Amino acid sequence: MVSAVVDVAYELSTRRREADDIPGALWTTHRGLLAAEESEMLHRQIFLAHHAAGDIDALREAAARLARIDEQLLGGVDMEAETAELLRNLLPRPITRAR
Repeated sequence: MVSAVVDVAYELSTRRREADDIPGALWTTHRGLLAAEESEMLHRQIFLAHHAAGDIDALREAAARLARIDEQLLGGVDMEAETAELLRNLLPRPITRAR
């Protein structure tokens, strides 16, 4: 049952985001996380929605929340490779100045 809830939340969130309904995408994804807080598939949807909205602060907060879940709930496991790669692509790189 939990995987069905996650799958439906993922699909609906994708559809809402593709329709430029970011609040709807986030609402749907957060409902799915009630069933499976540790679902990185759903967390990736949240990252994509915040990125689409241009809300980098919320994206960083969502990434930190997943890191806390991985640490507390799952006993310190690492993020899935797909999740880590997505965050590397979505988060802006710090600007370094040449000297």
